[in-house]
Formats: sequence, C-alpha cells, structure tokens
Amino acid sequence: MSYSNDSNAEVITKSAVLIDGLTQEMFDYLISLIPTPGRCSELHERLETSFAGSLKGDPEKIKACEADRQVMNECLAILHGVVKAAAIKDPTLPEKLGLGRSAEKTAPASTILEPRDFRITFDCKGGQAYASVAKLAGAKLYEIWVCDGDPSVEANWRLLDSSTRCQKIPILGLNRTKPNFLRIRGKSGTIVGPWSYFLRMEPA
Repeated sequence: MSYSNDSNAEVITKSAVLIDGLTQEMFDYLISLIPTPGRCSELHERLETSFAGSLKGDPEKIKACEADRQVMNECLAILHGVVKAAAIKDPTLPEKLGLGRSAEKTAPASTILEPRDFRITFDCKGGQAYASVAKLAGAKLYEIWVCDGDPSVEANWRLLDSSTRCQKIPILGLNRTKPNFLRIRGKSGTIVGPWSYFLRMEPA
C-alpha cells in the first residue's frame, strides 16, 4: 500500500487510525507471526523428508507432504512480504536474501507517437472551443501551439496551453478576428513527441 499520492490530511487521518490500533500487544503479535530462522529450517527439513517419503506412492505420505508444502508456502509468503516491505528502507535486502533485485519501476517510454484524432469542438451554448486528441502512451502533458500567421513559418507558432488531460482542453487567448492554426504534441519531461497535423479555426 502506498500513501505517496495522499494529501497530508489523508496521511494524518490514516496514521491516526493505525496508531490507535497498534498497541504494544498488537505489535508483539505481528512480530510473532514472522517465521524465525529456526522455524524456517524446521519446516524446510520436514518438507524434504515428507517429499522423499511421498515418492514411494504411499497415500498417507503424499497427504503429509501436501500439508507440509502448504505450511512452507505460508512461511515463504510471509517472509517475502516482510522483505518487500523492508526493502522500502533497504533496497538491497531482496538480493541479500536470494530473492533477486527489487522490481524497478518501468522506465518511461523513450518515444511518444504522433498524435491521432486531433480535433476541435465547440460548446453549443457559449461557443467555447475545446481541443481533444487520442491518448498518447507515455505522454504526461499535451502542448497546444497556435499560429495566426503563415503556418509554414515555424517562428509564427507559440505555445498556447499545456494540459495533463487529452480531452476537452479549453482553447483560450486567441485573436478570433483572424484565422488561427492549432497543433498538438505529447510530452514527458524532456521527451517531446512529433506534431499533429494542424487545424484551422476560422474567425469568429
């Protein structure tokens, strides 16, 4: 469970609830549920023995092996969970205990594709214009640029707005007495995608 996206107020509320229930008795109980090194060794040896016995086909020994395997599974699941939680403080723990490296976050896409389905719509009541585009994988921002001159001259383009959403981005700040050309692209940090085709907005 991650609290990184919670507000300060939410974290304070959740921590207060947890602290109320986390008495010393409850803490000691939680610790008692974690298998000790001795307990792990005991379960491992018991499973090895019962597994060897089950190979002869004795139904009782097969049943005993299955029971020992279930207990061993629970032990391993608890230990894996503890190590995963503790790796928040020490990321080297999984590797030290032979569980491999901690899973790394997926790297952001190195490229962002060309925008598709770029369109402009208008509010039927007030006439407010909105820009929309199909969601681009890897894009964190969508930049809308505008040009009210010759769209073939790059210097005529300027940034109009940036938005974290791709649908119904309000188009504001235009000189509607002349034609405007708009285009959009996806962006993630320093990575920018290609431009969409540009659209022409006629004077209002």
